[in-house]
Amino acid sequence: MRCVILALTPAQGRRWLAEMENRGEEWQGQVFLRAEDAYRALCETYHEVCLLCPCPEAESLAQRLLERPPLAAPWVARAGEELPQGLPVGALLRLEQVTCLSRALLRALTVEPRLRAWGFLADMAALTVVHPPLLEDLRGRLYPLVARRHGMTPAAVERSLRTLVESTWSRGELAALERFFGHSVDPEKGKPTNKEFLFRLQERLTLAGRRLV
Repeated sequence: MRCVILALTPAQGRRWLAEMENRGEEWQGQVFLRAEDAYRALCETYHEVCLLCPCPEAESLAQRLLERPPLAAPWVARAGEELPQGLPVGALLRLEQVTCLSRALLRALTVEPRLRAWGFLADMAALTVVHPPLLEDLRGRLYPLVARRHGMTPAAVERSLRTLVESTWSRGELAALERFFGHSVDPEKGKPTNKEFLFRLQERLTLAGRRLV
């Protein structure tokens, strides 16, 4: 997990960086002493965690992350606290904006509104943009989350999405698919998996969403 640490001094930052990296090899971090520099790093590259050490700059960064969160917002935690669970607050703040973009993209792709997955796909795709780790574990995290939000079972979410992908690739306009997904669209290679389809949606939405930040 990538983390940004805002500290008062380099020594304090190194101490908390070592604390985070001791959690496992997957942890990587950067230390900043100014809120502006930390915020810029969070906007330019996705980090899952922003750790605020006791310092005058901490409140400034926390407030800015609430008022204008990055497109893919991190969990914000105080040094010494347990990391939050669920979706980051900043991700929820961005979700509605990205969902609107997602609906527009699905219409442009000529996805059929009559399909059951139409009711949740815009939300699902937006969730992968504002919180990218969800795309790494569809069955363990994304499908259950979408199922809870839309009154379905995870298995029904997976089946409905598969039906929509197959229908879109079989009946959708090839020119529209090529415009959004480029040369990856090839009838002879077969239809993409659910994950591949969501990953392509996430890429397009991320590019469009950065204009909102």
